[in-house]
Amino acid sequence: MVTESQQVRALQQAILERANELAAEHVSQGEMTRGKIIEDAREKVKLMEQKELLAARLQADREYQRQVQANELRIQAELDRNRWGLVQSVMDKISRQLDELHQDDAAYRPVFESLLKNGVTILGRKQLVATLGNEDLSRFHDDWEAIVEACCGDKVEVKLSPEACHCSGGLRLSSKQGDVMIDNTFEGIISRREQELQQLIFERLFSTVSTKGTVFDG
Repeated sequence: MVTESQQVRALQQAILERANELAAEHVSQGEMTRGKIIEDAREKVKLMEQKELLAARLQADREYQRQVQANELRIQAELDRNRWGLVQSVMDKISRQLDELHQDDAAYRPVFESLLKNGVTILGRKQLVATLGNEDLSRFHDDWEAIVEACCGDKVEVKLSPEACHCSGGLRLSSKQGDVMIDNTFEGIISRREQELQQLIFERLFSTVSTKGTVFDG
């Protein structure tokens, strides 16, 4: 017959066994929860690393694109400066060649006469005043009337101004009243046609576009 003390010990043993089972279950669940927490943490760390890596790549890409664009702008600006320098170099060469032309009397005289005739035709006046540079004033003074008649006929009167203008060649023509004037000096022609000349030079230097016409067309 089972005594009371045996029943108590059996109950205690059952309680202990149940406690052990529950403890084992809790340990197992704890391990599973711990493993899940660790796995979740690893996933979060991995996602954070991926996001940081993606952000770093995006930042690197933006910085690379910024540097590329900055370099492209710098290179373009340098090319533009070089091109403009070449255009200006050609413009300076044109001025030097005009100076050489001015010193060659045989070549310069027909050019001067052409500029005189062009100015008279444009102004359309019968009485005009011509202003020349110092060298041309001395060069053409004695033959002035013959030059005017040969270029413009005997129905146009072009007086020679005693005052010289500052120019490297060509002349200025104005009406007797001074209300109209055309600047056919070399400097005046280049100033009027500067953009056209620069465009022409640019096209000849940097493309195959052909442009007709000359500086002395008016």
